[in-house]
Amino acid sequence: MNRQDPIERDGRSTMVINRKGLNFFALVALMFLLAGCGSSDERLVGPYLLAHLDSQEDMYLCYELPGGNCIGRIQKTVFAVGWDERYIVAKRHPDNDRKIVQYFFLEIGKDSLYADPAISVTGPMTEESFYRHTRLLGLPAFRKTIKQLE
Repeated sequence: MNRQDPIERDGRSTMVINRKGLNFFALVALMFLLAGCGSSDERLVGPYLLAHLDSQEDMYLCYELPGGNCIGRIQKTVFAVGWDERYIVAKRHPDNDRKIVQYFFLEIGKDSLYADPAISVTGPMTEESFYRHTRLLGLPAFRKTIKQLE
């Protein structure tokens, strides 16, 4: 019997797919899935990227892993960022709700590949609280704003 031929069981046909065919299908599906990812990611400082998966409304701040994957640090929808060698600051609309603006900052010295983001990321906070932290810690100014998300 050829492994590509249908098998009859209780009057029902079942197609047997060989392992090579399945691997090829999985590879093609993965190529299509990844084709649109990462092309407009922007490196901020060190391993930190401003990235999105499908649309800009998915914009988030992430920590890039050695293999190219990215672990989220500040979730969507990030629309403004600033950075220096010690901190990254971000403004976001949670889930693209433009009526709400939340502020965050990330302490680079407290973050690492396997760190819990709760250790390095402070926020969400109000504008007033954020600017209080800015005065106390010398947080950097916002230097990139994505106007269509603002």
